[in-house]
Amino acid sequence: MRRQPDRGSPQARHQPPHPPPQVARVPPRRILMKQPPRGLQDLIHSLESGVVRRLIRCFLVGLLGVGVLALYLLTEARNFSNPEAMEMAQVGRNLAAGRGFTTHFIRPVSLQYLKQRAVDRGLSQDRLLKRAHPDLQNPPLFPAMIAGLFKVLPAGWMNGLPARVERSRPPAEIAITFMNLGWFALGTWLIFRLGARLFDGSVGGLAAAAYAGTEAFWRFSSNGLPTPFLIVLVVLLIELLTRLDDIGAELAPGVVPPLAPPLKLAALLGVVLGVGFLTEYAFGWLAIPTVVWLLVTHVRRWSTSAACLAVFLLLATPWLARNYQLSGHVFGTAGIALVEGTAKFPEATAERYIHAPKEMPDVTELRVKLSVNLAEILRNSIPRIAGSWMTCLFIAGLVLPFRRSGLRRLRWFTVGSLALFAVVQAFCRTQGSHLVPDVNPENHLVLLTPAIFLLGSALFFSLIDGTEFGHDLFRSLFVGGAWIAFSLPLLTCLLPPRTYPLIEPTYRPDIIRDITGYTQPGELLMSDIPWAVAWYGDRDCIWLPLQLQDPGGEDFYAINDSERDVAMLYLSPLTTEQPLRRALATDEFVWGRFYMDALVRRNLPTGFPLKYGYPGSASNGHLLLADRPRWE
Repeated sequence: MRRQPDRGSPQARHQPPHPPPQVARVPPRRILMKQPPRGLQDLIHSLESGVVRRLIRCFLVGLLGVGVLALYLLTEARNFSNPEAMEMAQVGRNLAAGRGFTTHFIRPVSLQYLKQRAVDRGLSQDRLLKRAHPDLQNPPLFPAMIAGLFKVLPAGWMNGLPARVERSRPPAEIAITFMNLGWFALGTWLIFRLGARLFDGSVGGLAAAAYAGTEAFWRFSSNGLPTPFLIVLVVLLIELLTRLDDIGAELAPGVVPPLAPPLKLAALLGVVLGVGFLTEYAFGWLAIPTVVWLLVTHVRRWSTSAACLAVFLLLATPWLARNYQLSGHVFGTAGIALVEGTAKFPEATAERYIHAPKEMPDVTELRVKLSVNLAEILRNSIPRIAGSWMTCLFIAGLVLPFRRSGLRRLRWFTVGSLALFAVVQAFCRTQGSHLVPDVNPENHLVLLTPAIFLLGSALFFSLIDGTEFGHDLFRSLFVGGAWIAFSLPLLTCLLPPRTYPLIEPTYRPDIIRDITGYTQPGELLMSDIPWAVAWYGDRDCIWLPLQLQDPGGEDFYAINDSERDVAMLYLSPLTTEQPLRRALATDEFVWGRFYMDALVRRNLPTGFPLKYGYPGSASNGHLLLADRPRWE
């Protein structure tokens, strides 16, 4: 009779529905390890044993990983393309240099928040833009990691550029990439350990291999984003939840477990949630399904839930209080993501308001944003989470019954978290998701790939267990072929030709460094890519206001005349690549129109203080205007 898949044993994934009595056997490892092999026959026996075979397998897997790593870094890695990665990196550099949590990337709206908070507290509003600007956008943990990394690296790595930027990346970006790859490797190992404990080694191995072979996570790592670290936290969260589940399962029905063990695990859950929240604010939403798991499943439901939430809030509150103290908003400028992309604030306009807008989006506009973005997520994002076909197995496996209640809870935890993250992602989607699709910190769905890959791998082995392969070798070859199919996006991108390492024409480290070299550290620049100027140029740079000149004060002159002199204006191809209808708009004070007038007609608005253009700067799409001929 064909074996049926078992989902009830904590040690194995499969067993017959009515297993025969088991014969006690001494584990082979104990026999092997009594004494070292003596003679040729013992050596051959040791090579055939499980221990040495596992060592050889681990060595080959490690060798394969090193080879893929070397190929990827040499052929596919590029300089940072995510504004968030550049912003967090320069905050980390400021922290390493002893300047605290300050930023060179200045949003006009953050200036608005600081001024309003100064009014509320009865403080002076003068010189707010002339001081070191506090970072109000990012949680502190990932910039702190980068700062710690820079502390142990040679001093020249923080700002150094390679001799030929078209052949190599900046040393600081390489260092951040290796830090992320360390978290990526740790996440792979933790997924294997979790899969081996919940199912068996085959499921854990395939899930870990599929994770390691997913091209999107290599891009997350090389782009300097905290996603690999957050995935490590998700695996730890699932590990703690399932272990907390096992405490009650080991006892007889009606028996209440001692309070200390579940409280310790619940406190650790709060630590994981707090650390994740201080890395990415959206991670804190996982507190909802976590507490629901505790309330529904555990005998000590109230005490464990309270302990988890108490530790989480204990970790999160000081940073939120700091944000409120500085800006009057607990999330600083990060909360603007909720209204960005609505009809009143299209694209990234919400962050570029110098004064508080007169109108805010109403419920109807927010509902439209939710429905439009949620439809796109359901249509494109969820069916191909992380670009892996393993997601298809996970979706198909939703109808597969599990005997173990813990596995059923894990599945519903994953489904509920996916639904929650889909709504959060739809509400908080910003222009950053359009600048760099998929590989951006707003892609919260990828954080659940450990659970998705584990459950998808469980279905895969349940399907092939009914197939007669004739020999274990053929079964292993079939599983290996499946992994190759799952990893085809990564494997094909490693093939020639090599990807150009520069994000051209927008982000050229050498051009930005040359431009900022004409200014002093205390001077202010204005740009359409202030995150890149802050990272590659190490200078204060404010984002372009909404217009060059505006009767409502949302313009260049509100900064230059009232807050701080602008030494240079730098427009990159990001502005020049706007739709032609916007660049040629009848409004002469639109930035695209300003660029076209300056480039084609050599014409600047009357009274514009930045009159001196850098010779030849517009030939490659970069326009540079200064208050004086600084390059002479």
